[in-house]
Amino acid sequence: MRIVQLLLSLFLSAAFVFDAVNDKGFLFCFYALITLLLVIVLGPVFTTMFKTKLPDSLIIVADIFVVFCIYIGNRFDLYHRFFAYDILLHLLSGVLIVLAFYEVFFPLSYRECVPLGVRIVLMAVIGLAAAGFWELAEYFFDILTGFDVQRNLVVDTELLGKTWQNPGLRDSMNDMINGTIGGIIGSAVIFIRERMTR
Repeated sequence: MRIVQLLLSLFLSAAFVFDAVNDKGFLFCFYALITLLLVIVLGPVFTTMFKTKLPDSLIIVADIFVVFCIYIGNRFDLYHRFFAYDILLHLLSGVLIVLAFYEVFFPLSYRECVPLGVRIVLMAVIGLAAAGFWELAEYFFDILTGFDVQRNLVVDTELLGKTWQNPGLRDSMNDMINGTIGGIIGSAVIFIRERMTR
């Protein structure tokens, strides 16, 4: 795990220096820096907050996800170049959130006390709630920074919706739907894994 985090940290540090030296603008440097900080603190902060040690494989996937979500996605404008990029990341975020919070709510020693069906339904609901919380975070991020991650200011015809819906509404609803589907996929993964280990 530490080797992967070290490689990601070196990549982001080099990206920060490259963007600063080549005058790519404050925004790309900011994305590189904030992603680097998240890669460094994500696992330890989660462990401290929830008193749960996540599996190393889940931390590695979450760190890679953060790099593609924040730095690479914005640095190379992948959110606007590829329709499926935003969809894929929101699906994955739902899966990762459900898998992480399953470890929080149902540690190994406690799992047999709660029926599997109840655990799965609760995880699917957490996936839905997390998708809504994510959009609230994007909304307040836009207000505080002046950015437009919810696409309210972009003329955007790539998302499904009616002509009277503004692009920000379509983007938010698509993100919540995809995050919820990701949560359901994560719940299905847990269900299959738990059934196989019995």
